[in-house]
Amino acid sequence: MNISQKKLEKSKGRLEIKIKDQNLQKLYQQGSLKALMPDFHENLKQLMLINTAGGITSGDEYKYDIEIEKTKLCISTQAAEKIYSGFGSPANLEINLNLLNNSSLFWLPKELILFNNCNLKRKINFNLSKDSNLLLCENIIFGRTSMKEVFEKGYFSDFWNINIDNKLIHTEAINTNFFEKKYLNSFSTLNNNSAIATIIIVGKKFLNNVNNLSETLTNNENTTSNYSHWDNKLIVRLLSKDSYNLKFAIDKILSYFSEGSKIPRIWNI
Repeated sequence: MNISQKKLEKSKGRLEIKIKDQNLQKLYQQGSLKALMPDFHENLKQLMLINTAGGITSGDEYKYDIEIEKTKLCISTQAAEKIYSGFGSPANLEINLNLLNNSSLFWLPKELILFNNCNLKRKINFNLSKDSNLLLCENIIFGRTSMKEVFEKGYFSDFWNINIDNKLIHTEAINTNFFEKKYLNSFSTLNNNSAIATIIIVGKKFLNNVNNLSETLTNNENTTSNYSHWDNKLIVRLLSKDSYNLKFAIDKILSYFSEGSKIPRIWNI
C-alpha cells in the first residue's frame, strides 16, 4: 500500500467544563482538547482552550460543552485555530456554552485561519439565562497574507445560535458548498479583503455605554467597521486587509466594553 492509499488517522477531542461561583466543578478532557485556568491575579477568571493536534483537517471531530453559573469568565484559545487543506468528509467542530444565574462571559478565541481547500463544519450554541451577559468576538482569516499565502478556495459551513431562556434571539450563518476567491473578492462579500470579525454583545451589563461607540470604531484604508444596536443586543462587523489591522481595530472595541479594566490578558498571549 502506498502513502496515497493509506487511511490517515483523524483527530478527536472532547472537553466538558462546569464552573460555579467562580470555582471549577468539573473538568473532563479527552483526545487533543485540553484546558488551563492560569492565575493572573486579576478579578476576571480566565480559561484557556488548547488543541494539541495543532490544527484541524477533514474528518476531525471536536466537541466543547462549557457551563458557568454565577461566574464571570473570559475564554480564549492558546493560539489561532488553523483549518488545513483536506478532502473527503469535513471536520466537525461543535461548541456549546451555557450561562446560568447572572453569569458573564467574554468569548474571545484567537482567529480562525482558513487554508486553501479547507473543509470544516462548525456550530456554536450560546444558551443564556435572562440575567446573564455575553460578549463574543469571532474573527476569520482567509489565508495568511503575512506568509504571502492567498486563499483560493475551500469549504466552510458556520452556524451560531444565541438563546435566552431557550428562546432563539439571534443566529449567524455561513453555508456554502465551496468558497472561491472570485466570489469572496466581490463588493458584496470581502471586497478584496482577507479578514473579517463579528462582535456580538447581549445583556444590559455590557451595554451601559453605547452612545460613544462610533468614536471607537476604525474606518480607514485598511479596515471598515460599523454596528447595529436594538433590543439589548449589539452587533459590530469588521472587514480588514489583514489580521494585524483587524486585531488592532478589535482591541479598541474590546477595551471600550471591558468595564474600565484592561483587555483580558489571555487575549494578548
